Amino acid sequence: MECAVMSVYEIDFSADIVPGKSIAGFTISNQDCDDVRKALEKLDKNYYFEDNGDYIDVFSKDKQKYTNNDIVMSFFFNSDKKLNCINVFKTNNDNQYKGKILGKYGLGDKVIDLAEFGELERTSTGESFLLINSDNKYGLSVSNGLDVSLDEDPNQNIAVISVHCLY
Repeated sequence: MECAVMSVYEIDFSADIVPGKSIAGFTISNQDCDDVRKALEKLDKNYYFEDNGDYIDVFSKDKQKYTNNDIVMSFFFNSDKKLNCINVFKTNNDNQYKGKILGKYGLGDKVIDLAEFGELERTSTGESFLLINSDNKYGLSVSNGLDVSLDEDPNQNIAVISVHCLY
C-alpha cells in the first residue's frame, strides 16, 4: 500500500497510517524539521503548535470552549533533524487524527483488532503494543496508558498511535 503524500507542506488529518513509513501525509525519514514547521504554519485556527527543538507538539482548541487544549500529534526528529517518529493522540473533541492503520483501524478502535496485520507484542513498560510484521520488524506501536495485557483485557482501545522507522 502506498502512502498518499500530499504537498510536502500540508498535513492530511485523514491519511492512511502505514507502519514504518507514513502518517498525516509525511514519510518517516523523508521530511525534515523545516518541512514540518512549514506545514504546521498553514494549520487553521482550531490548532496551534509548540516547537521544542527536537520535537514539535500540535494542539487542538475546542471550538466550543477554547479552554480545552488537547495534544493531537507530536513530531520527533533525529540528530540530523530528519523526521523520525510521529505520534497521534485520541482527543476529547472532534479535532483528532482520523486516518486509519492500513485503511482499517484508528484511534478509539480495539488494540486486539491489529492482530490482523501481524503479531502484537507488549513492550517492557507494559503500556504499549508493537505491531510486528512478517519480517520480525516493527514500525508502529499503539498504547492507551494501561499496564494490562490483551489476555487480561481484550477490549482495550487505541489512544495513541506511533509511526517510526522500522526496527
